[in-house]
Amino acid sequence: MVRIRSIWHVLSLIVFLALAGCGTNAQYGGTSGQNGGGNASVVLAMTDAPPSNVTILSAEVTLTGATLAPGNVSVFSGSATVDLVRLQTDIAYLATAASIPAGNYTGVTLTFANPSLTIENDTPAAIISGSVTCNVGAICTIPPTATANLSVTVPLTTFTIASSGTTGLLIDVNLDNLLSSTMGADFSAGTTVTPFTPAGVGAPAVGAEDVVGQVGNLNTTNKTFTLTNVTGTYSLRVDNTSTFFAFPASGTCSTSAPAITCLQNNQVLSVDIGIQSDGSILARNLVFEDADASDTEVEGIITSTNVGLQQFNVVIQTMSAPVSGLSVGQPITVQYSSSPQTPFEIDLLHADNLQVSTAGFLFAAPADLVVGQQVSIRRNTTLSPALIKADRVRLRSTRVTATVQLGLPNILLANLPSLFSGHGGIINITAQTSLTPPTIYYEVGKSINSSNVVIGEQVSARGPLFNVSGGRTLITTKVVVKP
Repeated sequence: MVRIRSIWHVLSLIVFLALAGCGTNAQYGGTSGQNGGGNASVVLAMTDAPPSNVTILSAEVTLTGATLAPGNVSVFSGSATVDLVRLQTDIAYLATAASIPAGNYTGVTLTFANPSLTIENDTPAAIISGSVTCNVGAICTIPPTATANLSVTVPLTTFTIASSGTTGLLIDVNLDNLLSSTMGADFSAGTTVTPFTPAGVGAPAVGAEDVVGQVGNLNTTNKTFTLTNVTGTYSLRVDNTSTFFAFPASGTCSTSAPAITCLQNNQVLSVDIGIQSDGSILARNLVFEDADASDTEVEGIITSTNVGLQQFNVVIQTMSAPVSGLSVGQPITVQYSSSPQTPFEIDLLHADNLQVSTAGFLFAAPADLVVGQQVSIRRNTTLSPALIKADRVRLRSTRVTATVQLGLPNILLANLPSLFSGHGGIINITAQTSLTPPTIYYEVGKSINSSNVVIGEQVSARGPLFNVSGGRTLITTKVVVKP
């Protein structure tokens, strides 16, 4: 038997210090015992580093509360669920809280709920968690079980919120130390906090990446809209720094100078969200995906392929809208067609606001499908509860955490998740980096460049994954160095 304790590894919360939401009905406020002198703002976002020993295909946890002490000052209440697999390289914007009393704070209390995992067990023995036994080679969803402590109070040292300012905290929660053999979680262990300045040195330009959802409440005059998916609703705006990609020409949209007039209610977009220095959020990069929401986009990681049956299997990681009978973390089978041929495409990629070329790399036919790829399936009809028909398969960005075996310009990644070695014997991935446009290099709280990526270091790399002569190449848009 393999204990579940070492499945999760690191969860990081970025807690900044203003009122917007991520689909929550949060109430902000409270009385502080601070020095007084006005109010400030707090933004919540999240990032993550992954575990070892088994392959995590989906990992979710819900933040239900965050309060500052003394004074029990709420900076978040409600519910925000995040996918920790995506957060290997990305940041998840959760919420922004306004009217936080200025002064000195000595602690922050975080409350979590409903940790849930879908894993592939490539260890030599079954994994037992509560009532679930995950046999060798199986893909299993592990629901939450009895928990020891899902709330943690983290002490703060010399943390001061200035009047009318925007301040932040970076909170790292080491989940590898927190989960028991029965999925009980004690969040009082392994948590550290570091001060952080939104839009300051070391802050990510993009606060949430590749958020796919449906456009609503479009107001082209005020340049605002909402984006809704299975995890919530973002209230966004655009400005003259926002970039627009792949929008088709129409009566209101010029492809030579795309702007918010290209947006229409019910469109499906992929959006990068920027967190501004005042805590407000901006649609920094907007990519057109679909003209309407009649066919839901179901995104997940490929776990097996069967060209003979014209099928492949994925574990769902996100969806552009709720679908009856489908849920995040669920393994499903995707059916495609050869006559007529289901379109296979590469989604438009960018490193922040600069387009990345995938010229010379193929994703145009079923033979280009490989295990480990992140794909978005435009769901046409449901053939059965766990079998969906695709009228398009689009290659998206895979996130891989591994060890640097050889350095730049192209990083050779080793110690891969077992999903790769267990399906095709892949022991290395070439992470192809670029100078034009530049691959983004990032470490939470620090500004870094390519020289910070050294042999033997653990990194998470992000980009589309291709089958190249039986090997794997990642066209890398972002590299995150792990602490």
